[in-house]
Amino acid sequence: MKEIIAANLIRYRKSLGLSQEQLAEQAGVTRQSINNYENAKTLPDSKILSALATTLGITLDDLLRSQGEGLPNFRFRAHVSFNTNAQFAAQVLRMLQTYNALEQAVGLPTYTPESTPCYQVEGNEKRIQAIAALFRHRLGLGDAPITNLFHSVGEIGLKVLRQPIPIKNFFGLSACSDIEGAFVLVNTHNITIERQLFTLAHEIGHLIFHRVEYQDTLIEEGNKQEETTREHVADYFASHLLVPQAEFEQMYALTQDIVKLKRHFRVSYLVILNRLAEMGIIDLAKEKAKICGIYKKQHDGAALQNSMELPPTLSAKEYPENEHYEYLIWQSLKIGKISEMKAAELLNLTVEKLRVHRQENEVYAVA
Repeated sequence: MKEIIAANLIRYRKSLGLSQEQLAEQAGVTRQSINNYENAKTLPDSKILSALATTLGITLDDLLRSQGEGLPNFRFRAHVSFNTNAQFAAQVLRMLQTYNALEQAVGLPTYTPESTPCYQVEGNEKRIQAIAALFRHRLGLGDAPITNLFHSVGEIGLKVLRQPIPIKNFFGLSACSDIEGAFVLVNTHNITIERQLFTLAHEIGHLIFHRVEYQDTLIEEGNKQEETTREHVADYFASHLLVPQAEFEQMYALTQDIVKLKRHFRVSYLVILNRLAEMGIIDLAKEKAKICGIYKKQHDGAALQNSMELPPTLSAKEYPENEHYEYLIWQSLKIGKISEMKAAELLNLTVEKLRVHRQENEVYAVA
């Protein structure tokens, strides 16, 4: 146990860029004590362990868990180098463990998309479009716009969590297990609903086309050119999942208004522009510059940033977060698989508020 705690202290401390002196000061111990713990010479008592975990932004379980322990059946894909962000890697593992445990408690089936490797768009356009159409069919959809992709994939058993993650340029990641199903984490921190939906579709693309590349840890591998090519495949799939080609062509014949098109398909204006550019209808850079110019005139000189969406934007109220996950929590509580205290913790409620919600649910439940 001393060796496990020592390795974790070093990893989580360095992830935060803290020196032994800084960690010692914040945790209320001496630097020599930290040095002894990290060299596995002494074992911290329970009070100090809790203080160290709190200071490092992790749980006590994270500090006591050996690296690689947890969910050996799951493999990950991410686009940020998480070997230097150990706290976030631990957070993702906790999310996935909890989601998996809730599914098992309730007894709901899981889902993993069928894997079919594809590593470049060029020459595979029709194939990727066909696979996007098959996935829409799996969701029970035709060519009509998808009302709520988060809800639709939850219905078939794909694990999806939306969480605010304050990491720059991080939009999402995915994990998979042939036994326990697939998982997608979507970042909501200062990110539009349009981008969140695209991220979900994008990660589904990776789960389908690049699953053989998933690793046991949250560490990005591969060269930049290969990664760019893979990203292009996932982007192409996401675009055609959200906007089927036949329906797009029909709508474009009716209107060339970018705002109307994006509103109809519930996607970003950039998705529409990229599709038109792929079809050779517009020059992407020129059209984007034109739209940015119009936006600037209409908004008193304010720039349309890449992180922003051209109005009207999708409303967050139409896309409540983590509905399926919360359903699993309530069901687990109902059948006695988790306690009220645990359910309240997972739902970020007090036990008192949880009981109020529970009573309201029982009052309005269909007999």
